[in-house]
Amino acid sequence: MLIVRLKPKKEIPVIKGHPWIFSGAVDKVQGTPEEGSLCRVIDSKGRFVCQGFYSPFSQIAVRVLTRGKETVDRAFFSQRVHQAARLRNSVIPADTTCYRLVHGEGDGIPGLVVDFYEKALVLQSLITGIEEIKSDIVSILEGLFPDFPIHERSDVKARSGEGLRPLSGPLKGSLAEGAIIVHEMGIPFYVDVLTGERTGFYLDHRRNRARLQSMASGKDVLDLFSYTGAYAVHALKGGAKSAVSVDSSSPALALAKRNMEINKITPFVWKIVRDDVLRFLQDDRSRYDIIVCDPPPFVKDIEDFEKILALVFEKLNPSGLIFATTYLGTQYTPLDFYRAVQVSSERASRNVKLIEPLYEGPDFPVLPTHPQGIHLFGHILYAD
Repeated sequence: MLIVRLKPKKEIPVIKGHPWIFSGAVDKVQGTPEEGSLCRVIDSKGRFVCQGFYSPFSQIAVRVLTRGKETVDRAFFSQRVHQAARLRNSVIPADTTCYRLVHGEGDGIPGLVVDFYEKALVLQSLITGIEEIKSDIVSILEGLFPDFPIHERSDVKARSGEGLRPLSGPLKGSLAEGAIIVHEMGIPFYVDVLTGERTGFYLDHRRNRARLQSMASGKDVLDLFSYTGAYAVHALKGGAKSAVSVDSSSPALALAKRNMEINKITPFVWKIVRDDVLRFLQDDRSRYDIIVCDPPPFVKDIEDFEKILALVFEKLNPSGLIFATTYLGTQYTPLDFYRAVQVSSERASRNVKLIEPLYEGPDFPVLPTHPQGIHLFGHILYAD
């Protein structure tokens, strides 16, 4: 096993519960890559600190698995996966058949994502350590869900920072077609797990979509960056008078139309528009009671977000609501979000109030010592 020695006092965050050790905290590494990624971490005086996955190419040098000295083997990971499954069984309602089953650090298996879709599992391996135990993970999942195909969607940019190439394909069994039907709060949706964004569906927005459904009765709703239209469907199921979905992706909107059909929604109440969101906002002459503004992660420039949000305020009726969310990262913080709301509302001459936070659901657990695990952030905004 690799031995990672830390610089003086760099063990303190780990002792307090943080699951990452950055490369700048590492003094030296004893061992060779042939020994695998599993490592034992010691402090500058040689005392045991933790065990974890070592990544030689990443700024996150060690992802902590355990602060104990127990054996890290298949049984160790089986226990963690079963614990994750028990958590979902206690928080996911019976009428929802799509959710995150394993959420990396939040479930004690850093670098691993497993999403549950009705009768299939989709796996993402994000670091070398997971690559090395992937066959064990597949075997553990097969034991939990013996009849489920397991498909890999490790086709994400994050792998390049780990020195890994993208991977996508079947790990066990096969899917007859890319688009499968799942249910969220009893509502059916087509999800493309083979080529869709993320692993096919924005599972982290489930609670926020439910909140929109509860507030949409009699409202005209605009759903920007709509992907396959899940927000619009929830709004219409909640009694919205009309919904307009805007996205630039033809495949996504093709699935949105299938979601329209499976939910028996007519084009008279749900308009699906293929367009660039900025161009649509500049050209559209309609006004709306509720606007969903959920820019994709690549909209990272704060000025771009401010520009979009200012146009959204201009399209909002008096006493209207905006469901505004963003994805946090090293370049984008909650403070940036609040500043963008202030700047954009002033630009549009609207008085705005933050009335309710928007966040990930309970199947996206985060350690209290690891705020970096929070990705989705936003608020419902009220504008006079």
